Amino acid sequence: MTYYHLPLALALLAILSATPASANDSSYYASGNQIIPLQETDISVKKEVLTIKRINDDDVRVTVDYTFHNPGKEKTILMGFEAGSPSGDANTNPLDGKHPYIKNFSIEINKVKIPHKVSFFLQDNQKLDNNQSLYTVEDLKKDMPPRAKEIQETPYDINVVNEFFYVYHFPATFPMGDTSVIHTYDYAISSSVFISTSIDYLLTPALRWANKQIDDFTLIIDLGALQQYHISPDFFETTDSWTTQGRVKIGMEEVMHEQTTETSRAMTVWQHQGSVTFHAKNFKPKGELSLFANYTLNREEILDSKTIKISLQDLPMIGEMNLKDEFTRKVLENIPYARRGYVFKNAELKAFFEGQPWYMPDPDYKEVALTEEEKTWLKEVRELKIGK
Repeated sequence: MTYYHLPLALALLAILSATPASANDSSYYASGNQIIPLQETDISVKKEVLTIKRINDDDVRVTVDYTFHNPGKEKTILMGFEAGSPSGDANTNPLDGKHPYIKNFSIEINKVKIPHKVSFFLQDNQKLDNNQSLYTVEDLKKDMPPRAKEIQETPYDINVVNEFFYVYHFPATFPMGDTSVIHTYDYAISSSVFISTSIDYLLTPALRWANKQIDDFTLIIDLGALQQYHISPDFFETTDSWTTQGRVKIGMEEVMHEQTTETSRAMTVWQHQGSVTFHAKNFKPKGELSLFANYTLNREEILDSKTIKISLQDLPMIGEMNLKDEFTRKVLENIPYARRGYVFKNAELKAFFEGQPWYMPDPDYKEVALTEEEKTWLKEVRELKIGK
């Protein structure tokens, strides 16, 4: 049987990819990742366009359009994509021999679809060396790895929580000159009690190619309509390298992560409809893409328009709270319309919403039907009482 060996750098990278895991009140499904050489190579990354686009409430689609450059004769190398095991409130077992939360994985080289295989990398925090093997599903079923102890009746149901990393690998042939590689897959958006959206993507593996950088890098993010999210500045310092498309605003601000309660500087995106784009030449990422969106939580017993938290992404949770005054009720009643860009004529409401960083008045605003969620929420708002 043939085993492929992972260099120490990839072993460490695999462990790094699992760090977003947290307690059982959260669901960590998967991280996006570069495809990387599993062998040493003199091939460089000339250009990369990475697109992360929400395709439904639960999943994003990652499309990576690479242009690689081979300065010498045609050569074939082994390439791979690695993904950590899910954790928390999630299915941690392989599904049909694949990652349970990664779907529709495909590789196209020079417009030709390339088949791939899925193997497993055995994590061992106590003993990392340069001879980490990739195991197949058949290997696991035979209980070859010493720590794969419990195999369920379902052939691919392997009860080894957080001990394996998935490696999607394939041989790639690069003729002399430029080669197009398009890499696509879908993966589930992670979440927790306090975080509605958590998306991670590893950028630094691109440094394993010959030029130790991406000569021309573009990142496009589109999470859909009425979204508010934060991007940690791990690979950028200011918004100078970012542009917006459509009805979108961005800004650097101090943001509290509701899950950890830690506050740090981040770029906030208020996306009514459109996308954001990061672009850089000679890109040497010093960190990874980490994106999150908080649920809008108001912890006070009485909602007050002067202190209330309002997000573009979701309606405030009101529970059985009371209201400070009738103006606070008016504010709440108008949130669904303000999110869509309604231009207020009432001076007080106009001043209030213009003070919200996410508000973008739309002179072409047209009345649209409210969602059933909004109708139910408005009914609850109108039943709230004033005072204690």
